[in-house]
Amino acid sequence: MQQRERALVTGGAGMLGLELVSRLRERGSWVRVLDLNAVNVPGVETIVGDVRSAQEVAAACRDIDVVYHAAAAVWNPTSPAGIYHEVNVEGTRLLLDACLGAGVRRFLFTSSMDVVVDGRVPIVDGDESLHYPKRLPADPYSRSKIEAEQLVLGRNSPELATCVLRPTGMYGPRDKYHLPSFVALARGPLRIRLGNGSARFSHVYSENVAHAHILAADKLFPGSAVAGQCYFITDHKPDRNLFDFMAPLLEALGYRPARMAIPYSIAYLLATLSELVAPHSPFNRFSVVQTCVDHTFVHDKAARDFGYRPVVPAEEAFRRTVAWARSEWGSTAAK
Repeated sequence: MQQRERALVTGGAGMLGLELVSRLRERGSWVRVLDLNAVNVPGVETIVGDVRSAQEVAAACRDIDVVYHAAAAVWNPTSPAGIYHEVNVEGTRLLLDACLGAGVRRFLFTSSMDVVVDGRVPIVDGDESLHYPKRLPADPYSRSKIEAEQLVLGRNSPELATCVLRPTGMYGPRDKYHLPSFVALARGPLRIRLGNGSARFSHVYSENVAHAHILAADKLFPGSAVAGQCYFITDHKPDRNLFDFMAPLLEALGYRPARMAIPYSIAYLLATLSELVAPHSPFNRFSVVQTCVDHTFVHDKAARDFGYRPVVPAEEAFRRTVAWARSEWGSTAAK
């Protein structure tokens, strides 16, 4: 009898991590999770720990075939700047070292589209030929993801095959960033849009990202076409403006979407001032650029190298996200 694949999912309690855990269990894999929070999934072993702990990371990698490294310090203006380097760079370094020490042969790193965003030029149907910005970005999250990517790709070897997946704007159940920000905006006294609505932004549903990871892992081994490569992971076309994409989700929760719009140039100026007087505010230049400048990508390389295509239709992804959001925040009768 063939031995079951043994997988480690870091960040297994998060939006993407739990989707990975669920799909791996469905296919019969043995799964271990390393996360700050326990995962209550039958048959899954949980190590409640931190990727910054060499001891806990070494224990998590023991007797593992493949590592899905989804744990990350995600961008949050209230987080200390140093946390991104500690978790995203040094935590990744510890995991790679532990994999080599434990004889793990495959390592998949969840990165971000932000690694190629420089804030100056639009990206339309971007692909993997895009380079990192010439200067490391000012925001510590994007900078840490670039450094971690370089670390992972540089470690690809005959002993450990590595690859990088770059989801675009990810959404779905357990979203702690995109949808909560828009709900907070909808609940506030000023419901405003940024930009003229022409900018487009690529999204991807969390379960589709998990599906892409597993497809890539199946093709990842030393010397394979996937080893040492990076891949953008996107959803169904066409891409939409970020505010237009979020509007139906807010309406389903009973909120009125923003109507009043602030031009990009004015929004950028206000965000610059906001960073000076309220450095921990979510309204900053990074958020303005993300919403007012085109950021669209294609997943052609992932389709070619490991057969990726979104498996959850947009309508079903919307339904599941709304159901989770209602359980999280309820709904309102806002008019």
